[in-house]
Amino acid sequence: MKGGSFTIVVPAYNEEEAIASIITRCLAARELICGKTGLSSVEVLVVDDGSRDGTRRIAEGFPEARLVVHPVNRGYGRALMTGFENAGGDYLGFLDADGTCDPLAFVDLFKALEDKDAVMAVGNRLHEGSRMPAVRFLGNRAYAAIISRLPGTPVGDSASGMRVFTRELLPRLKPLPTGLHFTPAMTARVASMGARIAETPIPYAERQGQSKLNVFVDGMRFLSVILGIIFAYFPLRIFGPLGGSFAALAFLLGLK
Repeated sequence: MKGGSFTIVVPAYNEEEAIASIITRCLAARELICGKTGLSSVEVLVVDDGSRDGTRRIAEGFPEARLVVHPVNRGYGRALMTGFENAGGDYLGFLDADGTCDPLAFVDLFKALEDKDAVMAVGNRLHEGSRMPAVRFLGNRAYAAIISRLPGTPVGDSASGMRVFTRELLPRLKPLPTGLHFTPAMTARVASMGARIAETPIPYAERQGQSKLNVFVDGMRFLSVILGIIFAYFPLRIFGPLGGSFAALAFLLGLK
């Protein structure tokens, strides 16, 4: 990665309580990230996803960060894809605008990406020092256990909102959902390719402002998108012979 450039995408929807802090921290982290990784530059790109509060106005006050605006709310996953499509970096990364993740942890993600010769590095939030609510902690453990049945490297945190990957990977990921289930779908898609995923622990703090996540509704979406990808590519891995029979029947009926 010597001499390469890096774009940090920050998707934001009604994050007026946290957006100034996370942009400030990302901008302040640029020098250290470059110094520790050998990258030539770090770009900070904020995507305001149709916020109805002061998020856009606050983000506009940071001329060193680029701002892309959705006139209406289009979803977390769509905001990330808009950021990736407008990014100038050779490497792409993202973290949530809620202040839960530390931009300095990108240094460890790049180290994991290089050391493990992976196409994507994921920040693992599921550890003893994590401030994640217990029900979300357990749910994320369950999703990761299911994805780990796919080929490639087992994963510990399938829904992490902080990761780094190579730009070349992006076209291979599509299509991905536009909602909050973007991240587990992304993990499942990479795993279904048999590609290597690197993980490293990252600090995870309590969020600033109100969460957009509905534990039950979004949890079911997480599960359905993971199982959908596994069923499409590797039905025998998790569903056994019965799953294989259903897949074969779907193919014969022209549904696959």
